[in-house]
Amino acid sequence: MIIHFLKISLCMAIFQSTIVTAADSTVSEAVLLPFVDSSGARYLFDINQDSYEDYDVINDSSYAEKLALLEERRLYWANLTIDSSTDETVKRKKSETLIKSSFEQIYDYDDAPHIVYVLIDDWGYNDFGARSTYLSWTTPTLNKLADEGILLENYYTSEVCGPSRGALLTGRYPLRLGIIEANGALPLTETTLAEELQTAGYRSYIVGKWHLGKSSTDYFPTSRGFDYFYGYPSGYLNYWTKKYDNSYGLYENTTLVTDESALDESLHSGYLFQTKVEEVIKSHATDYPDTPMFLYYPMQLVHFPWTAPEIYLDRCSSDPSSSYNFDVNSYDGGTIPYNYCAMMLMMDEAIANLTCTLSSYGFSDNTVLIIAGDNGGEATTTGSNYPFKGFKDSAMRGAFSNTAIIHSTIIPSDVREAPTPTTFILQIGFPL
Repeated sequence: MIIHFLKISLCMAIFQSTIVTAADSTVSEAVLLPFVDSSGARYLFDINQDSYEDYDVINDSSYAEKLALLEERRLYWANLTIDSSTDETVKRKKSETLIKSSFEQIYDYDDAPHIVYVLIDDWGYNDFGARSTYLSWTTPTLNKLADEGILLENYYTSEVCGPSRGALLTGRYPLRLGIIEANGALPLTETTLAEELQTAGYRSYIVGKWHLGKSSTDYFPTSRGFDYFYGYPSGYLNYWTKKYDNSYGLYENTTLVTDESALDESLHSGYLFQTKVEEVIKSHATDYPDTPMFLYYPMQLVHFPWTAPEIYLDRCSSDPSSSYNFDVNSYDGGTIPYNYCAMMLMMDEAIANLTCTLSSYGFSDNTVLIIAGDNGGEATTTGSNYPFKGFKDSAMRGAFSNTAIIHSTIIPSDVREAPTPTTFILQIGFPL
């Protein structure tokens, strides 16, 4: 067998090759992806030969055990919420009581918790360090938060960002919102999570990517329940120029940002948004010390265009545990693998800075911190959704399988340590 490497594509070092068998000269395609196992050994994996595609659960001797474990988990959570009585009236009353008490915890609780929701853009399933085959060393903060909190093992989103964001902020299926592609506007008739929390006495802030309408300021966050907005309403922003296509795209509330220090092309916008998040938390602590805060932080990282400050690139190119120590094509001021690795480091440090700021201003003991992805990784150019096939905006599982972490000291330890529910669907929405 002769393997001819045709090219190295601009993805996380995916090698595309043509395999020619000597017997019949049959040509087939193989896509070889470098991986690093727990011992540090490197190997190539042909993702076209993904064993998951041919996996036969019926003939798996451990399948019954796996089903029994899932049933055990299901019963654990069901027993917390479902009355064993055969009387349907009793069951319904208990259900109503649970729903009512849940709402009372939000609306009538004297010391309502602060809520911080971090949404990571285009974060691949295999890009979370604790489970990653190649980036385990890049997310120490996320690994720690997952270890101390709740890691949702079955977390599903829409296949692309717009529908996920609409579902997240309304709790409804994207199809009901009319958002079925990446770019869509949230109908003005919809009520958002931020509006409901405002009704409950919260002040709501958003720093980062909106992407739910920009044709008029009626669609901007400050018209949809948020008291303050700093970010961009479009699908992406250049990290250095702060432009969307060829126009400046950074806004504060409904005003285009023209401040030269913010638009300085030597300032990576990852730093800019980190600073703004810190300012928001400080301002809230100073001006509204008795008011619960909802901070929605839809990060720009790790979305296109793939670029990062030199300090992070250096760490990825020199760290011996990095799997990126091989030559690849140059792109966007650096190499795509180095850039993506560097962006992962920058994202993790931004979340570390967020947690430090929350602690500095006394929020840590009464905050629910949620960190999640909006859809699968791009994978055709960067990121990885292994072991699933597919990528962002595809119809395969790699597009909608993602990671979510819930961290809070106010969640009882027995709940944090309990087995997670079998399935948790948050950003697909519910049929309300």
